[in-house]
Amino acid sequence: MENLQQGADTGERRLMSRINAALRTNYQLITRTDALKDPYDPSFVLPRYFLLLAELDEIDSVQSQLAVALQQESPTVARVVQLMNQKLNLITGALYDAMVETMLPSPSRVNISESGLSFYARERIPPGSHVHLTLSHPENAFHLAATARVVYSEDEDLEGFRTGAYFISLHPNDRAKLAESINQKLTEENELDQFRTMDDY
Repeated sequence: MENLQQGADTGERRLMSRINAALRTNYQLITRTDALKDPYDPSFVLPRYFLLLAELDEIDSVQSQLAVALQQESPTVARVVQLMNQKLNLITGALYDAMVETMLPSPSRVNISESGLSFYARERIPPGSHVHLTLSHPENAFHLAATARVVYSEDEDLEGFRTGAYFISLHPNDRAKLAESINQKLTEENELDQFRTMDDY
């Protein structure tokens, strides 16, 4: 039985180690019962902020349509409004980043696939534990939430604990966004490898 479990863990690691994620990742330890909830349930720390960001995006969309008309009527006023919006976006982004850093752990060296991920955590997360995960595009193009089960945690000395987990709950649309992000990253890495190969000649 132990050998079967070790084989399963090795299979998980092979499956999960796909790309070095450019996505900002944060996690929150949760109970087994919570792991079965919708990842966007407001009882989790970050999803309520995701909803706020989604509402702000909708406002920005309407504002952009109005800005076109305003640009024709009064270019100076339109420019002032545009600068104010840029300032608000910078403030919102800074507050979001500060909130995330103080409220939730942020792992390092994240490798991610459509089925799960591995990362280095500062503290050991026992196998069998459940976590709520948030994955954010570096330019805030999208924010994803998921729940996952930890399958291994290995002490790597100064680097922390190498941890692997597989997704329990991930919305189909979010899985598609994640797949697109992974494919884009793989394409970029392949292009970079080809460029390096050309330099060797």
